Amino acid sequence: MKLRILFGIVITIGILTSCENSRSRKNVKDKTIDYSNKTVLDSLIKTTPHSTDTLFLGFTIGMNKTEYKNHIHKLRKEGKTFDYSNSNRISTFAGNFDLGSGYTFITNISTEKSGKTLTGEGKYFLEPVYNKDGSLMKLNIVSIEKWNGDYGFDKPKWLENKIKENTDRLKDESLRQALIDNEFIDKYDFVGQKGNLIIYETTLTINYIDLKTLLLEFLIKETEKEIIKEKNEDIKF
Repeated sequence: MKLRILFGIVITIGILTSCENSRSRKNVKDKTIDYSNKTVLDSLIKTTPHSTDTLFLGFTIGMNKTEYKNHIHKLRKEGKTFDYSNSNRISTFAGNFDLGSGYTFITNISTEKSGKTLTGEGKYFLEPVYNKDGSLMKLNIVSIEKWNGDYGFDKPKWLENKIKENTDRLKDESLRQALIDNEFIDKYDFVGQKGNLIIYETTLTINYIDLKTLLLEFLIKETEKEIIKEKNEDIKF
């Protein structure tokens, strides 16, 4: 009799666990967001607050141009090196580019590898992006790192590694796929999240963007797609 009762309890627990797992999987599925749906995007934009998290070097979303420059002056007083130029040219495997005017943060860098300390110099061109109200919504960083030694394709990436160490990897797979679908990133690029701040890498840059702003950019792209589709339908064959 006791054996029957024990067996019944085990079966009941198994059924309850199975139901709970089923509900959990359903809840995960229900949380999937369609970032290509304009109605969904519009709703998210209205309910998502701007980020209050700090960016690289302590810059913050919402700074105006004066606050941005004042922050650079503050960092200079703290001993950090910033160069300003009206023309910032870089050479890459893809060719030569003029990034325009702006500040470049310069610092000595180091990392540990195979029990050895590697050193070098990092130059990081800062490209702030402001919205129509003049508030900082995005910061792009062009990274140029030169290490003391020839490491070929195994060259360390100081900035990229530091960001990964201090940022949680993005858990929203739907958002990651939307970044891929809208050609912000490639399949294997890193995407991190800190509050309502999204950090993603591309071939040449590290990009910090306010989540609300990113959703707005998705909405603009979906609108552009609709316009192109409508124009194509007007073409007679």
